[in-house]
Amino acid sequence: MKSAIMLDYIYELAQIFQISEEEYNNLYEIIESSEEPLAQEELNELIIKEAPEEEEIVIRDPWDDTTIEEMKRLKIKEMSHICNKTIEAGFDITLSNEIHHFSLTVQDQLNLISLSSMAAQGISQIPYHADGELCKYYTPEEINAIVNQATYFKTYHTTYFNGLKAYINSLETIEKINAITYGTSLPEEYQTDVWKQLNQ
Repeated sequence: MKSAIMLDYIYELAQIFQISEEEYNNLYEIIESSEEPLAQEELNELIIKEAPEEEEIVIRDPWDDTTIEEMKRLKIKEMSHICNKTIEAGFDITLSNEIHHFSLTVQDQLNLISLSSMAAQGISQIPYHADGELCKYYTPEEINAIVNQATYFKTYHTTYFNGLKAYINSLETIEKINAITYGTSLPEEYQTDVWKQLNQ
């Protein structure tokens, strides 16, 4: 039966430096001009001496080069996007003791304008459907309730965004601008009469 022979090898860690061609030539001349071979320690000292110093790594704030005005523009753009997506996501309304959800994409808003016109003409059965539901007939009163709620919902978010935009434009530091989120309370001076009325 063959026995296994375990060999332990000890390796020294090599330290590698990148040097330029000029630095290499300087080292070569020193080595060649020496009458006796240089000891490894002496050679190491020369290499380390000739090696370029490591550049200091500086971690920069990504907003360092961003102006206050640019930050305002980016934040307002972000809030506008969220406002539009919130409106498009729609609203809930209770009809006949049941909760229904209606989206408010541009097409949905156009549909509601047509339905409102049909209700105004006195059409007693108006076909439409809530999100995820089958199409059914709605009464003019129900259509008016849906249209009124849609109008309130859109106006609420549009008015809030306009106040928020004015508030963002008044801020003077990047930290305060970054702290703004959709839903941030509006200071009194940016609460218009329309906004106060919608919040009653």
